[in-house]
Amino acid sequence: MKTSIFFPANAHEGCVWVAAQQRLYFTTLPDLDNNRVALRHLDFAGQELRSEENWSELINIDPTTVSVETFLGNINMANSFCLSADGGHFLVCEQGAERQLSVLSRIDIFTKKREVLIDNYLDQPFNSLNKVIVSRLGHLIFTDPDYGFRQGFRPPPELEPALYVRPTGQDEIFQANEEYFEMPHGIVLSSDERSLFVTDTSSDGQHDDEVDLDRCQDVYRLPFDPQNGIIKGKPKHCFRVDQGVPDGMVFVNNHLLVCAGDGIYIGDENGEFLRKIEMNKSPVNLDAVGPQGEHLFVTVDDGVVFLPDWIETGLDREMTLN
Repeated sequence: MKTSIFFPANAHEGCVWVAAQQRLYFTTLPDLDNNRVALRHLDFAGQELRSEENWSELINIDPTTVSVETFLGNINMANSFCLSADGGHFLVCEQGAERQLSVLSRIDIFTKKREVLIDNYLDQPFNSLNKVIVSRLGHLIFTDPDYGFRQGFRPPPELEPALYVRPTGQDEIFQANEEYFEMPHGIVLSSDERSLFVTDTSSDGQHDDEVDLDRCQDVYRLPFDPQNGIIKGKPKHCFRVDQGVPDGMVFVNNHLLVCAGDGIYIGDENGEFLRKIEMNKSPVNLDAVGPQGEHLFVTVDDGVVFLPDWIETGLDREMTLN
């Protein structure tokens, strides 16, 4: 693997690359004293990062020349987000606050206009929406753990933590997994969208279910119908991380990449563990860029790490990244 580059920034969740703008967007760490989270970006305009050659040359850029700019200064304690199917909007998991609902919103990338897409399940408020993805046909998939309550900025939960799907063209939301997971968190679809990977990140038994706690803090695979947006069948265990909890994920080049406390875990197309990129910082989330997704942007709370050519060496051996 070529030398990585570190861009200092308050960069917690996301992250989302918008090629049309040459920007990497991310949300900041929650300001729990003021219940504020900002949506910011690294601006690479002028660097011309569209070609494979220029992506590799990014490691020669002085990180102090890449500006960190605020897109929205207060975004309702937002956590993760993704691009909409049309590529012109962010779909944002807003965690909410004591007197503000947790909602899934849509924000225009160019005008910053915001609208609420989903704000309840069966007339009950969400806990603190965390991750969202959208399929190629527009099916919305999102998770609702209760981290907001646990961190002291949301009221006591009225719903169990759950995984939800709203199929495209429908108003009805389906709760997909209440009997399987205690705290569904990270989600990603495989390239053919027939598998949905989900992480479970709690093992304290604080919820009113009968989940086997030995299955928590692991990565699972569920069958997904890409046409109808339906999840059927029980989850299959993929692997357990060594440290921390499995958080943000991407599926690229027929491989599953998962952020955890000690690095990035690499699985095959079925989620079977292959290798690990060990890091001296704890990765939170990531996005794959380049013609084959061969380069990674990784948020680590105090900045963004750029990892070039993870495919070239990441599949051959264990790696340690300082």
